[in-house]
Amino acid sequence: MEFLGTLGFIGIIVGVVLLIIGKIKKKKYYGGVITIVSLVLFIIAFIATPPTEEQKNTESTETPKEEVQKESSKPAEEKTKAKEKSVKEQPNKEVADWKSKIKEIAENDDKPADKYYAVEKLMMEYKTKFNKDEIEQFKSDIINDYKSGDYLSELNNHERMLTNIFKSYIVERNSEGAVKDFAFDYHQNLKYTYRGVDAVDSSAVKSNERQMDKALKEMGK
Repeated sequence: MEFLGTLGFIGIIVGVVLLIIGKIKKKKYYGGVITIVSLVLFIIAFIATPPTEEQKNTESTETPKEEVQKESSKPAEEKTKAKEKSVKEQPNKEVADWKSKIKEIAENDDKPADKYYAVEKLMMEYKTKFNKDEIEQFKSDIINDYKSGDYLSELNNHERMLTNIFKSYIVERNSEGAVKDFAFDYHQNLKYTYRGVDAVDSSAVKSNERQMDKALKEMGK
């Protein structure tokens, strides 16, 4: 095939030369015919020539254009769902951290006021680190605790009191309306009775309880 291509290329040149000479001398040298035949031979040789090893390797390593376009056009929604699934399957280490920290604070020898201030610092650090499901669980926990009627019955149970103080703060900071109001008054009663500022049956505590009852009615609880 290389020979045929070379012959065709030479024929094209000869044919063109003869065609020019024929035009000049006004004689018929069949330059046009030779040119056409040579051109056909050259094209056949070019098409039939097998690809080189380098060309084969290049073709095999190139990524098909269609595959690249398909990958780049993968729906963003599918990628987002995959990311959300991955995050959801990971254990919430922060939740475990605040529980262990409250337990540690509850078990130390500090006075209730000092324990509270330690948890207050913790609350500030965690006020925006919970997802919707966790906040809903905290909301349910403090409402059930209040409705039990025993929410202020164990002031010396440090872990219980500090945990509910923590949860009510998180709910209040991440809620609106009646839920926010309820969490605020609940938090105030726990905070002041635990520290010994207010008595369980004080007028301030009773006033907050009336406000909580009103908020519960608004929530349909």
